Amino acid sequence: MSPIRVLVAEDDKSIASLIRRVLSEDGYAIDVAHTGEDARLLAFVNQYDGIVLDLELGDRHGFEVLQEMRAAGKTTPVLLYTGTEDVTAIVRGLDAGADEYVVKPVSNQELRARVRSLLRRGPGSRVSEQLRVGELVLNRLTRRVTAGIVVLDLTPMELKLLEHLMMNAGKIVTRGDLHDKVWDMHFDPSSNLVDAHVARLRKKIYSVPCGVSLVTRRGIGFVLDTQGGESSTEGHEEYGLNKAQV
Repeated sequence: MSPIRVLVAEDDKSIASLIRRVLSEDGYAIDVAHTGEDARLLAFVNQYDGIVLDLELGDRHGFEVLQEMRAAGKTTPVLLYTGTEDVTAIVRGLDAGADEYVVKPVSNQELRARVRSLLRRGPGSRVSEQLRVGELVLNRLTRRVTAGIVVLDLTPMELKLLEHLMMNAGKIVTRGDLHDKVWDMHFDPSSNLVDAHVARLRKKIYSVPCGVSLVTRRGIGFVLDTQGGESSTEGHEEYGLNKAQV
């Protein structure tokens, strides 16, 4: 299972950067296109769960990109991100095949909610809304993690880390892979960035009865699994987080 992937097509680089940061904090993998042609190429080459499409892209109008996608059978949900409140333009976009629209300026909170709504739509969406390991459940759209009736209070980075580990439950995930996929940076063997975040995440997981273990494989990586699938003690003492402490 791959991360939820969103294409942002916005010619204003500062706005595109802001959207990317906001949506990345929610754990989505974001690609950015600053021109209509780049947006069209990316939309045709890659499989996205959703697209945030500005109507004014400089070289091409967003309507054209949208119409070409739909004419080619691309059913990826599209959110129009527009600076106009012209009802005619909005209706034209919806008639061209857009699923949702939002008018600039928009708060980060509303943008997140609009994208969550977009990702629930089909039939082009391939989003698996929930990940479950043991009693630990992560809703990938609301970014909420629960164990039974208990809600875990996780930081945005801890959420991204947990999501990647849950998508690879039962498998060893290396530190290098986490650097590349979660932090989007090249692996520095001397850094303890990953270990520090894993230690904090492990403490929160063990604070609730969820039947899940987060095991350190010394010199290799980490394994998230049900306690019946992995030893729940190996590697805890390595970072001072044995079960007696948590």
